[in-house]
Amino acid sequence: MSMINFKTFFESRWYNDTLPVRFWKDEEFDPSVREKLLEIAADVAESAGVTDAVQDVQLTGSMANFNYTEHSDLDVHILLDFADINKDEDLVRAALDGKRFIWNLRHNITMGGHEVELYFQDMEDPHTASGLYSLLKDEWLAVPTHNPPSIDERDVQLKSDGVKRHIDDLEIDSRTEGKDLNDLIDAASALRSKISKMRKDSLAQDGEFGVGNLAFKELRNSGYIEKLINVAHKLFDDQYTDQ
Repeated sequence: MSMINFKTFFESRWYNDTLPVRFWKDEEFDPSVREKLLEIAADVAESAGVTDAVQDVQLTGSMANFNYTEHSDLDVHILLDFADINKDEDLVRAALDGKRFIWNLRHNITMGGHEVELYFQDMEDPHTASGLYSLLKDEWLAVPTHNPPSIDERDVQLKSDGVKRHIDDLEIDSRTEGKDLNDLIDAASALRSKISKMRKDSLAQDGEFGVGNLAFKELRNSGYIEKLINVAHKLFDDQYTDQ
């Protein structure tokens, strides 16, 4: 019986030999896509009334790196100096996030099968990225280095499979008569907290390729995060529904 090379499987699943070929060629970004993303960013900025305050528009995340998957978003950050808009930077942040949220509710844009996600970012916010590209200036701000990680895919699968079983059990219990709704709501909340802590601790200790973070991505990509959210919402509704 031949042995599976889990390291090779991991790298082909979570890491690639090239930047996303749909958008990049020889480390140069597709000019037509760049133009569209800038137009979208301009519309978002205009809807928020901050067009004149825009300092840069940047592409970051896995689509500016080698760790993209078919589920990756095009993460576009609109950079502003929040203090120039209002001295109360927390107020500015909250207001802009609200504007962005409303814009995203009204629009659903995909390019090459990848969703476009827009964010407002303060110029002073720390943002560490191994791949960062200025769409406005059409130049790399941080050129990503191809450096495949070494990790056993089995660790990722075992951790994500364990959480999946808990979510499946919770979903079954939510449909079973006689179950205590308060207990199920507490269980759903605890499970969401556990997943969040798993990812946060993994990122802090091992970075983006930590087992916990990759297990989270597997849960998200396979629809289990959405399933858990839907179960939690159903339990909440059931708690207050008058039969």
